[in-house]
This record gives sequence, C-alpha cells and structure tokens, in this order.
Amino acid sequence: MFKKVLRSIEKVHYVKFEKDELLLESLTKYAKDNNIKTAEISFIGAVQNVNVMYFNQSKKEYDKHIFDGGHEVLNGLGNISLLNGKAFVHVHMTVADKNGNAFGGHLDEGTKIWLIEAVIRQPSFLGKGIERQFDEELCLNVWKD
Repeated sequence: MFKKVLRSIEKVHYVKFEKDELLLESLTKYAKDNNIKTAEISFIGAVQNVNVMYFNQSKKEYDKHIFDGGHEVLNGLGNISLLNGKAFVHVHMTVADKNGNAFGGHLDEGTKIWLIEAVIRQPSFLGKGIERQFDEELCLNVWKD
C-alpha cells in the first residue's frame, strides 16, 4: 500500500446558510466576501427546489433541469477557484425526493435553501489561488495549467 500524508495549514469555514437564501448565489457571495480564491466545498441539508444542469458532451452545452418541492441534500461537493480574477464556485449536488429517489447534477442558480450546513476548506499555501480558463475543445472553463 502506498500512503502519503501532506500536512498544510488551512482555514476551515463552517457555515450555516439560512432558509430562503439561494444556494449557489450564497456560496459565491460568501467566497467573495471572505476573499476565498481557492477552496474545497462540501455540504448537506435540504432545499426547497432543485436547479441543476447536465453538460451534454455532444452538443457542448448545458441541459437545465428544474425540480420543484423539497429535497434532502445527500451531498454537495465542489470547489472555489478564480475565473477572470473573481471567485467562481463549481459544485455538483446529489439530492433525494420524498420517495428516496436520488438524482443530481451541476448546481445552477435559483436553488432555494431550506437549511444548508457547509464546510469550506481553504488552503493557506496557494498564494494567488487556482485560476480557470476557457478550454476550446471542451467548451468549459477549466483549471488553468
């Protein structure tokens, strides 16, 4: 077995987002307000509706999906990096409906929070942070080499 443990100093934000706030918009505002340039995000909780996207690789564009009604957030996982010098939140989310059916996708604007408890891990060793740039082949903003 190969095992490597890297130790670094990091700032960990434990954040509770309140009912009726918008999830992606609140995460983005928090990142900007706290000058977070690079971080990992995870969260659990519940939302009042779900707005997610699926990147259609053949069309090279997002298909939007909107689901009304309450859903449990089984997992939200993503990152923060810089796009054109500003905090950019990239999150994928898995939710379950009242019957236990799970689905998810790329978090889109307009998802309204019931309650979200988030952990944002911000490394202190990256300096300027990780930047994104547009990749012509993929038609996506990806981490810059």
